[in-house]
Amino acid sequence: MELRKESSEGEEAKRILDSTVFKDAMQTLANGYQDQWMNSDVDDVKKRESVFVKLNILADFVNELQTVLQTGQMADEQLRQEDKPRSTVN
Repeated sequence: MELRKESSEGEEAKRILDSTVFKDAMQTLANGYQDQWMNSDVDDVKKRESVFVKLNILADFVNELQTVLQTGQMADEQLRQEDKPRSTVN
């Protein structure tokens, strides 16, 4: 992927991760899933496994956005290095 695209996607991931609406939605989902798990019937293994999967997917989603953000930050650094004037030694 080209550096400028990675940089742009990193900026977008940062906006999403920093968004109050996103944070609130993720927290609401996590709290709901944890509540489902805590209040599940002792014999309802299927429900707990389902909630476990949902919590892991939620975490995977956030981790993917963080990876895009970090990749964008690395691309930004590479672009800065490319834009630096190179000193010449004679």
